[in-house]
Amino acid sequence: MALNASKNITEGQNGLPSANYKIVSDELLAVVSVVMKSAMYDGISGFGLLTNAACLKVFWTMGFKNNINVSFFAITIADMGCLLSLLWMGICYNPLFADSNITIDSRSVQYLTGGWPKFYFTRVSGMITAYLTFERYLSMTIPLKVKLLLTPRRVTAILVTLYIFTALCVVPIYVPARFTWKWFPSKNMSLISTEFVASKGTINIISNSLNVAFYNGSFVIVVICTAVLILKLDESHAWKKKSTLRSDRQEVSKETRASRRVVFVALLYIVCNLPGSLSCFCMVAFPEFNAGESQQNLFFFYAAFVHIIEAINASCNIFIYQKTSKKFSHAFLQTFTHRPNNCKTKEVKLKYAGRWPVPLKLSIRWN
Repeated sequence: MALNASKNITEGQNGLPSANYKIVSDELLAVVSVVMKSAMYDGISGFGLLTNAACLKVFWTMGFKNNINVSFFAITIADMGCLLSLLWMGICYNPLFADSNITIDSRSVQYLTGGWPKFYFTRVSGMITAYLTFERYLSMTIPLKVKLLLTPRRVTAILVTLYIFTALCVVPIYVPARFTWKWFPSKNMSLISTEFVASKGTINIISNSLNVAFYNGSFVIVVICTAVLILKLDESHAWKKKSTLRSDRQEVSKETRASRRVVFVALLYIVCNLPGSLSCFCMVAFPEFNAGESQQNLFFFYAAFVHIIEAINASCNIFIYQKTSKKFSHAFLQTFTHRPNNCKTKEVKLKYAGRWPVPLKLSIRWN
Protein backbone atom coordinates (compact mmCIF):
# COMPACT_ATOMS: atom_id res chain seq x y z
CA MET A 1 0.00 0.00 0.00
CA ALA A 2 1.41 3.37 -0.98
CA LEU A 3 1.56 5.79 1.90
CA ASN A 4 2.06 9.54 1.99
CA ALA A 5 5.31 10.13 3.83
CA SER A 6 5.23 12.93 6.35
CA LYS A 7 7.37 13.62 9.38
CA ASN A 8 5.00 16.00 11.08
CA ILE A 9 1.86 13.98 11.60
CA THR A 10 -0.57 15.13 14.24
CA GLU A 11 -2.99 12.71 15.80
CA GLY A 12 -6.69 13.17 15.35
CA GLN A 13 -9.65 11.58 17.11
CA ASN A 14 -9.04 8.09 18.58
CA GLY A 15 -5.36 8.21 17.66
CA LEU A 16 -5.81 8.24 13.87
CA PRO A 17 -3.88 10.78 11.78
CA SER A 18 -5.44 14.22 11.51
CA ALA A 19 -7.52 15.42 8.59
CA ASN A 20 -4.50 16.95 6.79
CA TYR A 21 -2.88 13.54 6.37
CA LYS A 22 -4.19 10.76 4.13
CA ILE A 23 -2.99 7.22 4.71
CA VAL A 24 -4.03 6.29 1.14
CA SER A 25 -3.22 8.95 -1.43
CA ASP A 26 -5.65 10.19 -4.05
CA GLU A 27 -3.37 8.80 -6.78
CA LEU A 28 -3.45 5.30 -5.29
CA LEU A 29 -7.22 5.47 -4.87
CA ALA A 30 -7.58 6.36 -8.57
CA VAL A 31 -5.56 3.27 -9.51
CA VAL A 32 -7.65 1.14 -7.13
CA SER A 33 -10.86 2.40 -8.73
CA VAL A 34 -9.72 1.26 -12.15
CA VAL A 35 -8.01 -2.03 -11.29
CA MET A 36 -10.07 -3.35 -8.38
CA LYS A 37 -13.44 -1.65 -8.75
CA SER A 38 -13.70 -1.96 -12.52
CA ALA A 39 -11.72 -4.95 -13.74
CA MET A 40 -11.82 -7.23 -10.69
CA TYR A 41 -15.42 -6.47 -9.74
CA ASP A 42 -16.71 -7.37 -13.20
CA GLY A 43 -14.32 -10.29 -13.76
CA ILE A 44 -15.07 -12.11 -10.50
CA SER A 45 -18.78 -11.29 -10.70
CA GLY A 46 -19.05 -12.65 -14.25
CA PHE A 47 -17.37 -15.89 -13.23
CA GLY A 48 -19.53 -16.17 -10.11
CA LEU A 49 -22.75 -15.62 -12.04
CA LEU A 50 -21.88 -18.56 -14.30
CA THR A 51 -21.09 -20.89 -11.39
CA ASN A 52 -24.22 -19.91 -9.46
CA ALA A 53 -26.41 -20.27 -12.55
CA ALA A 54 -25.05 -23.81 -12.87
CA CYS A 55 -25.83 -24.45 -9.19
CA LEU A 56 -29.40 -23.23 -9.59
CA LYS A 57 -29.91 -25.53 -12.56
CA VAL A 58 -28.46 -28.53 -10.72
CA PHE A 59 -30.48 -27.95 -7.53
CA TRP A 60 -33.62 -27.52 -9.62
CA THR A 61 -32.85 -30.84 -11.31
CA MET A 62 -32.24 -32.58 -7.97
CA GLY A 63 -35.52 -31.32 -6.53
CA PHE A 64 -36.38 -29.96 -3.11
CA LYS A 65 -37.41 -33.00 -1.11
CA ASN A 66 -34.28 -32.51 0.98
CA ASN A 67 -34.11 -29.55 3.37
CA ILE A 68 -30.44 -28.93 2.68
CA ASN A 69 -31.13 -28.50 -1.05
CA VAL A 70 -33.73 -25.84 -0.24
CA SER A 71 -31.24 -23.94 1.90
CA PHE A 72 -28.44 -24.16 -0.66
CA PHE A 73 -30.83 -23.01 -3.38
CA ALA A 74 -31.75 -19.96 -1.27
CA ILE A 75 -28.06 -19.18 -0.64
CA THR A 76 -27.36 -19.44 -4.38
CA ILE A 77 -30.12 -16.94 -5.17
CA ALA A 78 -28.65 -14.51 -2.62
CA ASP A 79 -25.16 -15.00 -4.05
CA MET A 80 -26.44 -14.25 -7.55
CA GLY A 81 -28.08 -11.06 -6.30
CA CYS A 82 -24.83 -10.05 -4.60
CA LEU A 83 -22.79 -10.70 -7.75
CA LEU A 84 -25.26 -8.89 -10.02
CA SER A 85 -25.07 -5.85 -7.74
CA LEU A 86 -21.27 -5.98 -7.72
CA LEU A 87 -21.24 -6.31 -11.51
CA TRP A 88 -23.30 -3.12 -11.78
CA MET A 89 -20.96 -1.39 -9.30
CA GLY A 90 -17.98 -2.34 -11.47
CA ILE A 91 -19.70 -0.90 -14.53
CA CYS A 92 -20.46 2.33 -12.67
CA TYR A 93 -16.82 2.70 -11.61
CA ASN A 94 -15.51 1.99 -15.10
CA PRO A 95 -14.10 5.27 -16.53
CA LEU A 96 -15.31 4.34 -20.02
CA PHE A 97 -18.87 4.32 -18.67
CA ALA A 98 -18.67 6.91 -15.89
CA ASP A 99 -16.90 9.55 -18.03
CA SER A 100 -19.06 9.04 -21.11
CA ASN A 101 -21.94 11.29 -22.11
CA ILE A 102 -24.52 9.51 -19.98
CA THR A 103 -27.02 11.57 -18.03
CA ILE A 104 -26.32 9.98 -14.63
CA ASP A 105 -23.52 10.35 -12.12
CA SER A 106 -22.83 6.62 -12.03
CA ARG A 107 -20.45 6.72 -9.04
CA SER A 108 -23.16 8.41 -6.96
CA VAL A 109 -26.13 6.45 -8.27
CA GLN A 110 -24.47 3.08 -7.64
CA TYR A 111 -24.62 3.75 -3.89
CA LEU A 112 -28.36 3.06 -3.89
CA THR A 113 -28.63 0.85 -6.98
CA GLY A 114 -25.55 -1.31 -6.38
CA GLY A 115 -23.97 -0.80 -2.97
CA TRP A 116 -26.99 -1.30 -0.73
CA PRO A 117 -28.54 -4.11 -2.83
CA LYS A 118 -25.21 -5.93 -2.48
CA PHE A 119 -25.31 -5.23 1.25
CA TYR A 120 -28.79 -6.74 1.37
CA PHE A 121 -27.99 -9.93 -0.53
CA THR A 122 -24.73 -10.45 1.35
CA ARG A 123 -26.54 -10.18 4.69
CA VAL A 124 -29.25 -12.57 3.48
CA SER A 125 -26.59 -15.09 2.48
CA GLY A 126 -24.95 -14.73 5.89
CA MET A 127 -28.22 -15.19 7.76
CA ILE A 128 -29.15 -18.28 5.73
CA THR A 129 -25.68 -19.71 6.38
CA ALA A 130 -26.21 -19.06 10.10
CA TYR A 131 -29.59 -20.80 9.96
CA LEU A 132 -28.14 -23.71 7.99
CA THR A 133 -25.33 -24.34 10.47
CA PHE A 134 -27.78 -24.17 13.38
CA GLU A 135 -30.18 -26.55 11.61
CA ARG A 136 -27.34 -29.00 10.95
CA TYR A 137 -26.41 -28.84 14.63
CA LEU A 138 -29.98 -29.75 15.59
CA SER A 139 -30.00 -32.54 13.00
CA MET A 140 -26.89 -34.03 14.58
CA THR A 141 -28.29 -33.64 18.11
CA ILE A 142 -32.02 -34.48 17.79
CA PRO A 143 -32.39 -35.87 14.25
CA LEU A 144 -35.86 -37.42 14.65
CA LYS A 145 -37.49 -34.27 16.01
CA VAL A 146 -35.84 -32.12 13.35
CA LYS A 147 -37.16 -34.33 10.54
CA LEU A 148 -40.69 -34.02 11.92
CA LEU A 149 -40.58 -30.27 12.58
CA LEU A 150 -38.51 -28.96 9.66
CA THR A 151 -40.26 -30.10 6.53
CA PRO A 152 -39.21 -28.63 3.15
CA ARG A 153 -42.26 -26.33 3.16
CA ARG A 154 -41.48 -24.99 6.62
CA VAL A 155 -37.84 -24.48 5.70
CA THR A 156 -38.94 -22.56 2.62
CA ALA A 157 -41.17 -20.36 4.81
CA ILE A 158 -38.27 -19.69 7.19
CA LEU A 159 -35.95 -18.70 4.34
CA VAL A 160 -38.55 -16.42 2.74
CA THR A 161 -39.03 -14.77 6.15
CA LEU A 162 -35.28 -14.12 6.37
CA TYR A 163 -35.37 -12.45 2.95
CA ILE A 164 -38.32 -10.24 3.92
CA PHE A 165 -37.03 -9.36 7.39
CA THR A 166 -33.63 -8.32 6.03
CA ALA A 167 -35.30 -6.21 3.33
CA LEU A 168 -37.41 -4.38 5.92
CA CYS A 169 -34.28 -3.53 7.89
CA VAL A 170 -32.53 -2.13 4.80
CA VAL A 171 -35.48 0.06 3.75
CA PRO A 172 -34.69 2.91 6.22
CA ILE A 173 -31.54 3.83 4.28
CA TYR A 174 -33.70 4.58 1.21
CA VAL A 175 -36.16 6.82 3.08
CA PRO A 176 -33.96 9.95 3.26
CA ALA A 177 -32.41 9.33 -0.19
CA ARG A 178 -33.63 10.44 -3.58
CA PHE A 179 -32.41 10.91 -7.15
CA THR A 180 -32.20 14.50 -8.32
CA TRP A 181 -30.58 16.59 -11.03
CA LYS A 182 -27.23 18.09 -10.00
CA TRP A 183 -25.01 20.52 -11.88
CA PHE A 184 -21.43 19.31 -12.58
CA PRO A 185 -19.17 22.20 -13.69
CA SER A 186 -16.42 19.80 -14.86
CA LYS A 187 -18.80 18.29 -17.44
CA ASN A 188 -20.79 21.49 -17.96
CA MET A 189 -24.06 19.58 -17.66
CA SER A 190 -26.64 18.38 -15.16
CA LEU A 191 -26.60 14.72 -14.15
CA ILE A 192 -28.91 12.53 -12.11
CA SER A 193 -27.24 12.11 -8.73
CA THR A 194 -28.04 10.81 -5.25
CA GLU A 195 -29.13 13.29 -2.60
CA PHE A 196 -29.91 12.73 1.07
CA VAL A 197 -32.59 14.75 2.81
CA ALA A 198 -31.53 13.78 6.34
CA SER A 199 -28.18 14.71 7.84
CA LYS A 200 -25.11 12.64 7.05
CA GLY A 201 -24.60 11.81 10.70
CA THR A 202 -28.04 10.20 10.98
CA ILE A 203 -27.44 8.15 7.85
CA ASN A 204 -24.06 6.94 9.13
CA ILE A 205 -25.62 5.88 12.44
CA ILE A 206 -28.30 3.87 10.61
CA SER A 207 -25.87 2.21 8.21
CA ASN A 208 -23.30 1.40 10.89
CA SER A 209 -25.96 -0.06 13.19
CA LEU A 210 -27.27 -2.29 10.39
CA ASN A 211 -23.73 -3.38 9.55
CA VAL A 212 -22.91 -4.37 13.11
CA ALA A 213 -26.25 -6.06 13.78
CA PHE A 214 -26.52 -8.20 10.64
CA TYR A 215 -22.95 -8.74 9.56
CA ASN A 216 -21.51 -9.57 12.96
CA GLY A 217 -24.63 -11.21 14.34
CA SER A 218 -24.81 -13.81 11.57
CA PHE A 219 -21.02 -14.10 11.54
CA VAL A 220 -20.85 -14.98 15.24
CA ILE A 221 -23.67 -17.53 14.89
CA VAL A 222 -21.87 -19.19 11.97
CA VAL A 223 -18.59 -19.35 13.90
CA ILE A 224 -20.18 -20.87 17.01
CA CYS A 225 -22.35 -23.39 15.17
CA THR A 226 -19.48 -24.39 12.89
CA ALA A 227 -17.23 -25.07 15.87
CA VAL A 228 -19.94 -27.16 17.52
CA LEU A 229 -20.60 -29.01 14.26
CA ILE A 230 -16.95 -29.96 13.96
CA LEU A 231 -17.06 -31.40 17.48
CA LYS A 232 -20.26 -33.30 16.66
CA LEU A 233 -18.68 -34.72 13.51
CA ASP A 234 -15.77 -36.04 15.55
CA GLU A 235 -18.20 -37.63 18.03
CA SER A 236 -20.28 -39.26 15.27
CA HIS A 237 -17.12 -40.60 13.63
CA ALA A 238 -16.05 -42.22 16.90
CA TRP A 239 -19.56 -43.64 17.48
CA LYS A 240 -19.68 -45.01 13.95
CA LYS A 241 -16.54 -47.06 14.61
CA LYS A 242 -18.10 -48.59 17.72
CA SER A 243 -21.54 -49.27 16.22
CA THR A 244 -22.24 -52.80 15.01
CA LEU A 245 -25.55 -52.16 13.21
CA ARG A 246 -25.13 -51.47 9.51
CA SER A 247 -28.34 -49.41 9.27
CA ASP A 248 -27.19 -47.10 12.05
CA ARG A 249 -23.82 -46.61 10.39
CA GLN A 250 -25.48 -45.76 7.07
CA GLU A 251 -27.81 -43.21 8.69
CA VAL A 252 -24.92 -41.58 10.55
CA SER A 253 -22.85 -41.49 7.36
CA LYS A 254 -25.67 -39.73 5.51
CA GLU A 255 -26.03 -37.04 8.17
CA THR A 256 -22.27 -36.74 8.46
CA ARG A 257 -21.81 -36.09 4.75
CA ALA A 258 -24.49 -33.39 4.78
CA SER A 259 -23.00 -31.77 7.88
CA ARG A 260 -19.50 -31.91 6.44
CA ARG A 261 -20.71 -30.08 3.34
CA VAL A 262 -22.28 -27.39 5.50
CA VAL A 263 -19.06 -27.08 7.54
CA PHE A 264 -16.98 -26.43 4.41
CA VAL A 265 -19.47 -23.82 3.18
CA ALA A 266 -19.45 -22.17 6.61
CA LEU A 267 -15.63 -22.17 6.81
CA LEU A 268 -15.42 -20.47 3.42
CA TYR A 269 -17.96 -17.91 4.64
CA ILE A 270 -15.97 -17.27 7.83
CA VAL A 271 -12.65 -16.79 6.04
CA CYS A 272 -14.07 -14.49 3.35
CA ASN A 273 -16.27 -12.40 5.68
CA LEU A 274 -13.79 -11.87 8.52
CA PRO A 275 -12.32 -8.69 6.91
CA GLY A 276 -15.80 -7.22 6.52
CA SER A 277 -16.67 -8.03 10.11
CA LEU A 278 -13.54 -6.27 11.32
CA SER A 279 -14.33 -3.21 9.20
CA CYS A 280 -17.65 -2.76 11.02
CA PHE A 281 -15.86 -2.42 14.35
CA CYS A 282 -13.30 -0.05 12.80
CA MET A 283 -16.07 2.22 11.51
CA VAL A 284 -17.55 2.42 15.00
CA ALA A 285 -14.23 2.78 16.86
CA PHE A 286 -12.67 5.27 14.42
CA PRO A 287 -15.16 7.78 12.97
CA GLU A 288 -12.49 9.03 10.55
CA PHE A 289 -12.62 5.63 8.84
CA ASN A 290 -15.78 6.29 6.81
CA ALA A 291 -17.03 7.87 3.60
CA GLY A 292 -16.79 11.66 3.67
CA GLU A 293 -14.35 11.67 6.59
CA SER A 294 -10.61 12.36 6.73
CA GLN A 295 -9.63 8.75 5.99
CA GLN A 296 -12.24 8.03 3.35
CA ASN A 297 -9.54 6.97 0.87
CA LEU A 298 -8.46 4.19 3.22
CA PHE A 299 -12.10 3.28 3.75
CA PHE A 300 -12.75 3.02 -0.02
CA PHE A 301 -9.57 0.98 -0.52
CA TYR A 302 -10.49 -1.48 2.23
CA ALA A 303 -14.13 -1.63 1.08
CA ALA A 304 -13.00 -2.62 -2.43
CA PHE A 305 -10.90 -5.41 -0.93
CA VAL A 306 -13.87 -6.61 1.17
CA HIS A 307 -16.17 -6.60 -1.87
CA ILE A 308 -13.71 -8.76 -3.83
CA ILE A 309 -13.33 -11.28 -0.98
CA GLU A 310 -17.10 -11.51 -0.57
CA ALA A 311 -17.49 -12.03 -4.32
CA ILE A 312 -15.01 -14.92 -4.16
CA ASN A 313 -17.09 -16.43 -1.38
CA ALA A 314 -20.25 -16.13 -3.48
CA SER A 315 -18.54 -17.67 -6.52
CA CYS A 316 -16.77 -20.75 -5.12
CA ASN A 317 -19.51 -22.76 -3.39
CA ILE A 318 -19.95 -24.90 -6.50
CA PHE A 319 -16.52 -26.46 -5.95
CA ILE A 320 -17.49 -27.45 -2.40
CA TYR A 321 -20.71 -29.02 -3.65
CA GLN A 322 -18.77 -30.96 -6.29
CA LYS A 323 -16.24 -32.35 -3.82
CA THR A 324 -18.56 -33.15 -0.92
CA SER A 325 -21.77 -34.35 -2.60
CA LYS A 326 -21.93 -37.33 -4.96
CA LYS A 327 -25.56 -36.57 -5.78
CA PHE A 328 -24.66 -33.03 -6.83
CA SER A 329 -21.78 -34.29 -8.97
CA HIS A 330 -23.99 -36.87 -10.69
CA ALA A 331 -26.76 -34.32 -11.27
CA PHE A 332 -24.19 -31.86 -12.62
CA LEU A 333 -22.91 -34.43 -15.11
CA GLN A 334 -26.43 -35.40 -16.15
CA THR A 335 -27.42 -31.75 -16.60
CA PHE A 336 -24.43 -30.44 -18.53
CA THR A 337 -23.10 -33.55 -20.29
CA HIS A 338 -26.51 -35.01 -21.25
CA ARG A 339 -25.70 -38.32 -19.64
CA PRO A 340 -28.79 -40.65 -19.70
CA ASN A 341 -30.46 -41.25 -16.37
CA ASN A 342 -30.82 -45.03 -16.89
CA CYS A 343 -27.10 -45.46 -17.44
CA LYS A 344 -25.31 -46.68 -14.34
CA THR A 345 -21.71 -47.37 -13.56
CA LYS A 346 -20.36 -49.91 -11.17
CA GLU A 347 -16.82 -50.67 -10.11
CA VAL A 348 -15.83 -54.25 -9.55
CA LYS A 349 -12.54 -55.18 -7.94
CA LEU A 350 -10.90 -58.36 -9.15
CA LYS A 351 -8.03 -59.61 -7.06
CA TYR A 352 -5.70 -62.24 -8.35
CA ALA A 353 -3.34 -63.47 -5.67
CA GLY A 354 0.21 -63.71 -6.93
CA ARG A 355 -0.62 -62.06 -10.28
CA TRP A 356 -1.60 -58.47 -9.61
CA PRO A 357 0.30 -56.55 -6.94
CA VAL A 358 -2.41 -53.87 -7.13
CA PRO A 359 -6.18 -54.68 -7.30
CA LEU A 360 -7.53 -54.25 -10.82
CA LYS A 361 -10.60 -52.04 -11.23
CA LEU A 362 -12.97 -52.72 -14.10
CA SER A 363 -15.72 -50.27 -14.97
CA ILE A 364 -18.87 -52.08 -16.10
CA ARG A 365 -21.53 -49.97 -17.78
CA TRP A 366 -25.01 -51.07 -18.72
CA ASN A 367 -28.33 -49.50 -19.74
